[in-house]
Amino acid sequence: MADCSISIIIPAYNVDRYLEEALDSIKSQDELPDEVILIDDGSTDLTLEIAQSYQFSIPYHVISIDNNGQGHARNLGIRRASSKYLYFFDSDDCLTNNFIGSIKRLIERNQQPDILLFSGQSFRDTEYRGNLCFDYRRGFSGFLDDRVAFLDQAYSHNALFVSPCLYVSKRSLWGQNRLEFGKNFYEDDAIFYPLIFSCSSFAVIDEVFFLRRLREGSTMTTAPNTKHMNGALFRMRTAIDLYRSPNLTRRERWYIKKRLEEFCSLYFLIARASGQKSSYKYIIEAITTTRSIKLTVKSLSYAIGADKSPLIRNFVHIGRRLLQRRLNHH
Repeated sequence: MADCSISIIIPAYNVDRYLEEALDSIKSQDELPDEVILIDDGSTDLTLEIAQSYQFSIPYHVISIDNNGQGHARNLGIRRASSKYLYFFDSDDCLTNNFIGSIKRLIERNQQPDILLFSGQSFRDTEYRGNLCFDYRRGFSGFLDDRVAFLDQAYSHNALFVSPCLYVSKRSLWGQNRLEFGKNFYEDDAIFYPLIFSCSSFAVIDEVFFLRRLREGSTMTTAPNTKHMNGALFRMRTAIDLYRSPNLTRRERWYIKKRLEEFCSLYFLIARASGQKSSYKYIIEAITTTRSIKLTVKSLSYAIGADKSPLIRNFVHIGRRLLQRRLNHH
């Protein structure tokens, strides 16, 4: 039988209210993972005590480190893992009880792909008062042994979700001198395309296995600050580096350029929301590297605040409609 072993890596920081429920969702699996590695990232509440007192019938390792961020904790888990596949799980979320068994069967049926991506859905914590709501449905299923074919399918279904809680990948792709998470916010964004471009085979299943908790105080619901700014710059840097990789096809570079344009636009929005001054170093580098007219226009627009002008917004909207009519006509 093929090796379909799975290690679950869990970074944990000040989640004593949610950790036991997250671990219970692993323990209640109809087929257990082969290993669970929990890294307490310098918690100041009872997270470490709860983790150390929890019992599994499988290898379970609890590691305590000084606070250094979720990415660093995951990288440590990667180095300690021993299974063929890795799954990164957040310590305040949950899994459906058929997750591990279903994933292992899918890995075996799909020729042990480099990465297997699946669907998820969000749920609101009882004390959450925000308005966020996320749908993580992939919208398609299948096995693809061509990277561009995967990107085409995922892009057309708006299914390029970056959370590592929404995929299982081979351990051989990760580690020192290979892929590692960054130390900043948006580390999930920054690593996703480098991971995709390290894979040559993809399996996708449009079935919900991951349940994301929406709660107050999480990274997703925190107001933009300096950490968000640094993370936004870091993901721009990784996209620029990836775009410069040799032996990429024209279509592959197109997808990276689209991603980079999105990252640059989001950077300006984060800077504005956090009240901080924008840095144009990576923006200029992105423009000169990709020669993107769209990125140039957007950057100038944000720089002079033109994007906030109703007149200019209407002009751009009309221009887009006229352009679309011409394209449809041809």
